[in-house]
Amino acid sequence: MKLNRYQTGVTLFIALIFLLVMTLFAVSSVNMSTGNLRIVGNMQAIKQMEAIAQDAIEQMLSDSSRYGNAPNGDDIDVSFMTAAEDEEIITVVIEDPICIDKVTASGYSAIQAGIIPEDTTWEIVARVTDPVSGAKVDVHQGFEMRMLANNCPDPS
Repeated sequence: MKLNRYQTGVTLFIALIFLLVMTLFAVSSVNMSTGNLRIVGNMQAIKQMEAIAQDAIEQMLSDSSRYGNAPNGDDIDVSFMTAAEDEEIITVVIEDPICIDKVTASGYSAIQAGIIPEDTTWEIVARVTDPVSGAKVDVHQGFEMRMLANNCPDPS
């Protein structure tokens, strides 16, 4: 058996190159997955804040005293406890509803002013701020409501 005296270690060099390439692939995949995890976490927080704002708007829609000629000008604060952390309280600020449009309802025969109902279009804005990250979400919701005449301030 004859030993080759002229071996230069090419196999070791190629093995080290492959090891370096595989290490770079592993590091880049970890960095990419970490970035994707952060993106998904942010999207989840935004969707949660939008759901909380929508829930607050639905609570607001059930209170008909907030609509009419004399809005009180005060924002409503609604607080929600998150399921993940009992200490985290998310506050939703809801502005007074704004009357966008009013149209006399069709199909009524009453002649006296103020008795014929109007189909009114309103807009509500809910603002949610995450106390942990400071992220803010504004949710605009439009809705229609049939009311007696002159309950919708003139849209401007």
